[in-house]
Formats: sequence, structure tokens, C-alpha cells
Amino acid sequence: MNNKIRYEWVDALKFLGIFAIYIGHFGTAAGKIYPFVFSYHVPLFFFAAGFFSKNKNTPLHQFTIDKAKRLLLPYFSFAFMTLAITSLNAGGDFRSLINASLDILYGVRNNPFVGSIWFINCLFAMIIIDNLFVRLFKNNFLILCISILSFAYTQTLLSHNPLVEPKWFWNVDSALAYWWLLAMGRCMFKELCENRFFGKSIAGVVIFILLAGATAYQLLNGNSLITTIANRLLPVITQSQIFAILNSIISTTILILFNIFIAKIISKSEFIINAGKNTLNICGLEYITKLLIPATAALLGLSFGIPSVISAILYTLICLYISNIIGYWLSDKIGYSFSINVPKPKNYKTLIQ
Repeated sequence: MNNKIRYEWVDALKFLGIFAIYIGHFGTAAGKIYPFVFSYHVPLFFFAAGFFSKNKNTPLHQFTIDKAKRLLLPYFSFAFMTLAITSLNAGGDFRSLINASLDILYGVRNNPFVGSIWFINCLFAMIIIDNLFVRLFKNNFLILCISILSFAYTQTLLSHNPLVEPKWFWNVDSALAYWWLLAMGRCMFKELCENRFFGKSIAGVVIFILLAGATAYQLLNGNSLITTIANRLLPVITQSQIFAILNSIISTTILILFNIFIAKIISKSEFIINAGKNTLNICGLEYITKLLIPATAALLGLSFGIPSVISAILYTLICLYISNIIGYWLSDKIGYSFSINVPKPKNYKTLIQ
């Protein structure tokens, strides 16, 4: 499988992830999709980050600086951009501005103005932690085992659950909980690039059907198929922490793998690929785009609402399209923290005009 095809499906996978993030933030307006996408949308990005996380030859300090430029600069740029626009739109005194700035610097997930971009600084922390272990150990599967133990630690020994309510600086506690996804992505990447189990083969069709069934069940019923089976066969085990940990790992991996199958199917769409390359900017622009579209509609005397799940899906696609245009414009006109390190799309000039 050549690099071009490989990168295309990875970009398509990232598009599916950012689509899930956007529609998930519509809350109950997205119907059953709302709780469903929260099961995998951010984990999908952590998983994908493991595909290319083998760099251990660059000196650690340079590696850290490079990742800070790539992740922390966009995080702070979009966070303070959002703060500025919100302050202009809603007002606020100087003290509230300072408090919001401190929240951004501390970067914990549930604080104001960190919102949908919290996973960027969390990803930075995770990558640095992972790279330290990559330098110490040569065996990727050993690192995966250590990362799973790290996840178990966060779910059993911490006084809080960082999957829901992180408390540490830059979501380091969340990074320890989600690290296994990055390690899993690295271990599985070579196999994912093959068509033996994840392509147009008999085994691939069987695996796709099984993944699709499990995914559809979780979407429609609100819980994993594993939980339902365990409840019927041996209900007592579902109360244990070990089951909760294993269920989280298996069910999340199932949803991500199903998305990978879909990514390979839709990876011929130019819009999807371009947006997939631009997901960092699209993520940072979410709040701003969702603020500007209704404001523009109001200027035109149009009422705005999301009356159905179909409306939420269509509006999500509109938001992604506009955020993608703005993202490429920022990359071209400003660069730096907004830079997209890929060639411009063929229809780039049409997009920004």
C-alpha cells in the first residue's frame, strides 16, 4: 500500500473524528448521536496520533519544542482568539478576562474557553510521556501494556476520574488515561494499512459486518454490546472495575476500527481529505464558526434552530465546510500556529475566494 493511499484514509479518519466532535457539541439536538460520539471522537484522534509516533532519534528537547510549536501554539492561539471574540460579543470586566486567561494557561478540560480544544494540550502531554517510554523501551507492545496499566491506575487509584473531570495541569491526568490509545494505534498501524483484515477481503468483510453490528447496537441502545452480553450471562462481573476498564478499551477500539473502515470507503472525496488535513484549525475554529453563522443569519432576518437530527447533521457539514475555508485562509495569510503542513488543495483559490 503506497503512502498516498495510506495518508488519504488517515485524513478521512480525522475528518470523521472532527465531524463527531462538532455534532456531539450540539448536545441533545443531535439525538442519540450526541452520547454515542462521545464514546470515541476524542479517543479516535489519540489513536491516530500513534500512527506516526516512533520518533526517538531527535533530541528530547528539540522533539518537545517541535511538538509545542505544532500543538501548543495553535491551542493558545485559538483559545485567546475565542476569548477575544466572546469578550466583544458578551462583554465582561477586566477581572473576568484575567480569570479566563488563567484558565486557558492552566488548560484543564472543563474550564471556560478551553472547551473543545482541551485535547490539544492533552495530546501534547501524552506525546511527550509516550516519547520518553519509546526512548527507554524498544518493544511497542511492552509500551502498550504499560499504558494500559496507566489507564487502570487512573480508574482505580485516583480520587477523580480524568476521563470525565480532569484536574491536573494541561490535562496530564487525562493523558495518562488515554495514552493506551496512542500506543494501540502505533501497534496496529501496519496491519491497518493492509487489506488482509481491514480491506476488500473475505476476512475484511466479516470483520466489517461484526464491527458495524456492534457500532449500530451502541448507537441505538446507548450502551456497548459487551455490557449487554455480560449483563445477561454474568451480571455480577459488570460491577467490577476490571470489567469497566476492559469494556472501555474493547468497546472504544471497536468504534474506532469501524470508523477506519468507513474512512477507507470515503477517502476519495477531495473535501473530506482536505478537511482531514486541516482538523487542528477546524477544531480551534469550532466555537467561532458556530457563533458567526447564527449571527450572520440574524443579520439577514433569518431565524435559526436545529429541529431534528438530520438538521444537526447538515448544519455540522456546513460548519465544517466554513471552518475548513477559514482554516486554509489562516494558514495561507498568517501561517505560524495556523500553518497546515501539507500541499494546498487543488481548489484552494476557489475555497478562499
